[in-house]
Amino acid sequence: MIDFELYRIFVAVAKEENITKASEKLNISQPAVTKQIKNLEKQVSLKLFDRKSKGLSLTADGKAIYEKLKNPIEELNRVDGQVSKEKFINIGTHNHMGSCIFGDVINKYCLKYPNVKLNLICEETSEMMKKLKNEELDIVFSKKDSKDILNGIKYIKLGYLHDVIIASKESPFVSQKLTIENIENQIIYVPRTYAQSVERIKELTQGKELKLRNSSYKTILELASSGKALGLITREYVDKKDYEKFNLVEVKTTIELGKVEFGIYINSNKFKELNDLIKLIKECFKEN
Repeated sequence: MIDFELYRIFVAVAKEENITKASEKLNISQPAVTKQIKNLEKQVSLKLFDRKSKGLSLTADGKAIYEKLKNPIEELNRVDGQVSKEKFINIGTHNHMGSCIFGDVINKYCLKYPNVKLNLICEETSEMMKKLKNEELDIVFSKKDSKDILNGIKYIKLGYLHDVIIASKESPFVSQKLTIENIENQIIYVPRTYAQSVERIKELTQGKELKLRNSSYKTILELASSGKALGLITREYVDKKDYEKFNLVEVKTTIELGKVEFGIYINSNKFKELNDLIKLIKECFKEN
């Protein structure tokens, strides 16, 4: 089987009718181009070019092969050029973090750099950190992990989010402060049982056996609005209109859920497109 690269060099030389010009187009040395043409002629057992003082011209056999190869090679060159121009950034995030907190930044970046494809991968924080260290991910959007940062990973603070407990406006808990005992005796719907906000409430309730139920954000809002359960959410992940739609309020508690730091995690594998994204992220959150 003849190497595709030999055909590509042949078509370039045939089009330019000159070794020097073809080598410049191909970014290959003149001796290398000459050698590859000789290799191709040897493999097909045909003379493809006539040598002239001012360049080359195709032989009859050369013309026949050129006509068959010209369009396919040009199409392959076009596709190869597109692929080489397209860059990828693999981003680790949680659904709501990616859309609610970083959504505007992602949109701005995609408009500014249309040739860069952003792949969003949603997984547990610990798994994303492992992939970041192994360079399977280039950047992670996350609340600050309370665990030690892995070697080679850098964290950049961007701001704060707020974990809150919500309930129906008709709930008896609205008029009082929820105690640890209240929380312990109520079903609480949470976005992910392994979420950092869940780990925090477990710590704050001093290891009590909480009745936590895993659910989607939409379902949490619906169930909390029934008045029969509480919901644990991150305030910034829910639109104010949804509070009105589901007749919900934030409930005061005796435990301090407080604010939670968030930012981006990056590894040492930086490249121009990723640096551009990091710069844009910093600019956008500085404005906020």
